[in-house]
This record gives sequence, C-alpha cells and structure tokens, in this order.
Amino acid sequence: MACEKCECRCGAKVCIRMAHTALCVGVPVSLLFKNTVLAAALLHGQHLIVAILYVLLLVFSLAMYFLACCTDPGYLPLSVMFQRVKVNKNNNKEDSCGSEDSDEGSTMLKFNTEDGDFKYRVCDYCEIQQPMRTKHCEDCGRCVRKYDHHCPWLEACIGERNHKFFWMFLLSTALLIPCTFFIAWNGITHQPLWGDWLRANALLFVDLLVLLVGGLVVGGLLGFHTFLMARGLTTWEAVSRERITYLRYLDEGYNPFNEGLCTNVYHFLCSCRSRKWEGVYAHQAEISGSVA
Repeated sequence: MACEKCECRCGAKVCIRMAHTALCVGVPVSLLFKNTVLAAALLHGQHLIVAILYVLLLVFSLAMYFLACCTDPGYLPLSVMFQRVKVNKNNNKEDSCGSEDSDEGSTMLKFNTEDGDFKYRVCDYCEIQQPMRTKHCEDCGRCVRKYDHHCPWLEACIGERNHKFFWMFLLSTALLIPCTFFIAWNGITHQPLWGDWLRANALLFVDLLVLLVGGLVVGGLLGFHTFLMARGLTTWEAVSRERITYLRYLDEGYNPFNEGLCTNVYHFLCSCRSRKWEGVYAHQAEISGSVA
C-alpha cells in the first residue's frame, strides 16, 4: 500500500512538473509562429540582445523552479528519535500537556530529568523531537525545518533550505510574464472582419489570457512571500499563529524571529545552514522583554 502511494506521488510530481515546463516553454514558442518581436529576434536576428536576455530569464525561471522542487526543504532525519533525551530511572513519560500546548500534528511532552522538568515538541506521526519552527507535512510524510507550506504546483514542501529558490522562482516569473505579455500584445494584427481577426490572433489571445491569470497569481504570491521574507515569518506562522505553541501567548503584533529587515533578508537569501531558532527566539525575547 505504501509503495502504491509512493508511486502515485512520484507520478503526480512528474506530471505537474512536465505541465509547468510545457506551459512556460509553450507560450514563448507559440509567439515564434506569429509576427512578434521574439520571432523577429530569434528567427531573423533582429533585436538579438533582447532575445538573449529573454531566453536567459526564461531559463533562470525554470532553473529556480526545479531547484525549489528538487532541493531538500529541510527534512528532519528519522533517526533523531525523541527517546535520546536523558530521562530518569523509571523512564516514564508523563502525560502530554494537552491540546493547549500542542501544535498541529505535534504534542508537547514533559520528561523528568536530573536538571528538572523539561518539555519539548514531538511529532505525532514520525515520533521525533521537533526543533522550533518545524512542522510535519502530511503530504510528504516528513517533518520539515522552518516549514512554510506544501506547494501543489511544485508538488514539494517549501522549507528552510528551498524557500529562497521558491522566492527567486516567483521573482523571475513575475518579470518574465509582463515581458511575454508585451510581446504577445504587440503581435496582435488588425483585421477588418471579426472572423479574420479571430483566425489571425486566436493563439495570441489564448496566450494573453494565460499570462493574465498567471501574472495575477504569481504577483500575489511574490508580494506575500516578500513580506514574509522581510518580517522573518513563514506562511504557517502567519496563518496559524493562534495554534502554534511558541507564538500563541505572545502579543499579536510581536514576532520573535524578526531580526530587522537587512538581517532577515540576508539569512533568507544567503544562509546555507540550518539555524537554531530556539537561540534566536531567546535572544529576541531578551532584547524586547516581551516574553514572560
């Protein structure tokens, strides 16, 4: 049963990613069959620099898409079992702290250690200790560091290690779409009769509709994820704050992971290592004095 589910998911990944590639390549290719700037540049050598820049942007967008798809988002190794915590001689796990101290898909467990009571979050599915900002993805069946969301268009999780590639994919696509829209719009030819106009411009009209819908979606996502990057947040934390143990008791406008615009952007785009968010949380709490 598990093998069948895995094969189904692999098939879905291949289909979705092939569909994305076909759409991204298909629209520009369709412009080559019409009297467009792109056709004049690539087929007749006119405006060659413009064509080269356009193709480079298209290739970059596809590269970022597949990097976001194929990069490990920050899966926790299943070998990091929560039983590794040093417990007392009886090795008795106390009752969970209840729904008030439980995240989505995880439970706060209390252990009696030599240093006193210690609580941490354990995934209800993987049974592994979850570092702060980690969430179990039911679609992937794994716990993901700095979990953002599971993207159906990538058929992949977005987490600590691939969020920057996802954002760069959105940025490059947001630049690519208006360029393509401009090329398609200027390729429309005037015809005196409605039937002749439709036959001459039907393909371009379809391209414009696809680009318009895609542009609205991509533009909205880019704006939202740029806001998250600037504030040091994730989608999960932004929409589920009241259900997250380390955020629900804080002031509504307070974000313990906000280290300032420049620092947030730097760590989002340039950091290659997993961060210990417990340390950032404690440091920011000490600075602000907002956490009891």
